Amino acid sequence: MLLQTKIQKIAFSLLAILLLVTTGKDWFDFYTCGGAVGTCLSDAGILQLYTKFAMSAMLTVLAFATASNAFCARDAKFLRVAFIFSLLADFSFSMIKAIAPDAGAVSTVLGIVFFMLFQTVLIYRHTRTSESDKSLPKVYGLLVVALVAAVVLIATNVVGLTVAVVIAYAVFLITSVVMGILAPGKGFFPAENAKFVRIGMIVWFFGDALVGLSMISGDDHSALQMVATLANNFIWWVYVPSQLLVIRSCVKPKA
Repeated sequence: MLLQTKIQKIAFSLLAILLLVTTGKDWFDFYTCGGAVGTCLSDAGILQLYTKFAMSAMLTVLAFATASNAFCARDAKFLRVAFIFSLLADFSFSMIKAIAPDAGAVSTVLGIVFFMLFQTVLIYRHTRTSESDKSLPKVYGLLVVALVAAVVLIATNVVGLTVAVVIAYAVFLITSVVMGILAPGKGFFPAENAKFVRIGMIVWFFGDALVGLSMISGDDHSALQMVATLANNFIWWVYVPSQLLVIRSCVKPKA
């Protein structure tokens, strides 16, 4: 279970409160801005940058606390390392924007790079066949190809840095989701834990799909921007459960 210790209960309670605050402010901004108005929403959303990073911090606390009751010591290490990268990603997405609003591109690229590292750890974790399995996953070759392709696209000016990183991350994400779906057949995870891995990665995919929709651009009050804003307001309601499912997949099954 996720709520066995006092620190887990406190972190989860704070996470729930922050999610409600973030959601309330998102929809308040949406209605007071008269719908999807980019500049207004951007200016009004500074509180959410802090609350979203705070939620990520609570998820990381939960991951570290839950890892102490992992089904094996090695998986506890995987989970902790993964969530360090997740926290750094959310720091980039949220706090860099809060501290330096003009560094939006830097914030986005750094955030995606850290999530690529997060997915890299999860791919390694979800392809294990036993606790002693220390082999590199063959699918890492796809990740190398994606990185090389991104560098080539940037070097040849086919696309910009941000677009190239997004394309590379898409490969990391799809690979990670597929490996998560296949995890129950690998033998590393107990049956119940493997189910949480599979569901968690599928939910994560839909969360990233919402992130993609939220990045759609359009003129103020356009249909595109309306879709982007609505998608943005639901991201954390998918992101938080996906993270909780991944954390839960580490817990030692009851005897």
